[in-house]
Amino acid sequence: MARVLRYVGLLLLAATAVLMLADAVGWIESAESRSWVWTGLRAGAICLGAGFLLTLLSPLGRELRRGRCVRCGAVIERTQTYCRDHLQAAVNEYRDQTRNGTASR
Repeated sequence: MARVLRYVGLLLLAATAVLMLADAVGWIESAESRSWVWTGLRAGAICLGAGFLLTLLSPLGRELRRGRCVRCGAVIERTQTYCRDHLQAAVNEYRDQTRNGTASR
């Protein structure tokens, strides 16, 4: 999304520059182009600024979306449910339950 906003902003600024050039050469009337120039400059600057802002904030968003351990809330690796310590504890608990279940039969 950030890249698209930056491209749209640059495109709007380029179109505004062409509009200003057309006004300077005399292809269009000055009264008409004034409002379009300011609108294009504002819209282009807003889109460009929003794109750069989203680019700067993307690492924060990635950090907020990272997974957390079910038991302690520590940051975990992708596709995991537990941190390394609690993963080992869960494996040991499962092993103990399995061992106790098969020994009693």
